[in-house]
Amino acid sequence: MKVGLVGLGSIGKRHIKNLVSLSKELEITEIRCYDRDCNRLESIASLQSDLISPKKDLANTVEDSEIAFVCVPTAFHLPVTEEIRAYNNQLHIYLEKPISHSLLGCEELVYKQIESGKVLAVGYMLPNHPLLKQIEEILKSNRLGKVLSVRAESGFYLPNWHPWENDQDFYMSSKYAGGGALLDSSHEINYLQWLFGDIVEVSGYLGTVSELKITSDDLALGILKFTNGIIGQLQLDLLQFEESRECKIIGENGILIADFAKNELRYYLNQYKEWTTLKLEIDFEDIYLTQIREFFKLCKGQKASLITGMQALKTMHVIEGIRRSHTYSTSVKLPLYS
Repeated sequence: MKVGLVGLGSIGKRHIKNLVSLSKELEITEIRCYDRDCNRLESIASLQSDLISPKKDLANTVEDSEIAFVCVPTAFHLPVTEEIRAYNNQLHIYLEKPISHSLLGCEELVYKQIESGKVLAVGYMLPNHPLLKQIEEILKSNRLGKVLSVRAESGFYLPNWHPWENDQDFYMSSKYAGGGALLDSSHEINYLQWLFGDIVEVSGYLGTVSELKITSDDLALGILKFTNGIIGQLQLDLLQFEESRECKIIGENGILIADFAKNELRYYLNQYKEWTTLKLEIDFEDIYLTQIREFFKLCKGQKASLITGMQALKTMHVIEGIRRSHTYSTSVKLPLYS
């Protein structure tokens, strides 16, 4: 199986390494790579694999490939994917998250890919995180009873994320490249939808509150109403010096707190008046490997644990809903288009 991969930033290189490591298992015969930055293209020689084939243009990367990975900055997701489909519209596509920096054009891409009969998967990988699997199991067991409220937070300090890059050059600093807390930390929105279903109304705040020299947002807040009546709170930020990533679920019978930074889950059941703590040993690279395995299963028509284009489109509606709520100072009903 031939794979074409476009975009050789940190996530693109990570996918290449993992595709190489899984090549025998997944029957990958060639990994074609392209980036318009010649230095990045030359840098993949350090990976030292006969499977890797650098290409000088997009057409030669995807024309007779069977699978494409799109790992460019968010603002370029749609134009690059459309160009790829113009060269080859029979590709299974793995698109990094979110689908785009704007809702405009997302629905068209999702439906075009459905019509082609090929897979569109989006790189929201937390549903394959062992902590989320544990949460899912506890919710299904009904130990917490009816869920009443949920709060998700993801916070880290932007200059600490890619210290080898100049803040001003990092795509996360630029709203024009599709950076910012709301877009890049939309993992939290997506996993809340995965756990609790569709979000039907949002209220939100979006802004830059720090002195960081960025054009993107560094704080996004949201109040979310789910179709089943659950009320959610959301905080995404680029402000916290010590990483904070947590989900708190309040049910009629107890409370659950998952700490993704510490790989720890605690839950309290009112019946027993005590906390139970689970500490997991998690190698984050294993989650990325699982993600690729699940994608290839989906490409073969098998059932897989993966976020599809249609599911990720619902996340884009929430992102756009938070933006509109902030702009117009009102709550916003979802979906935005029917």
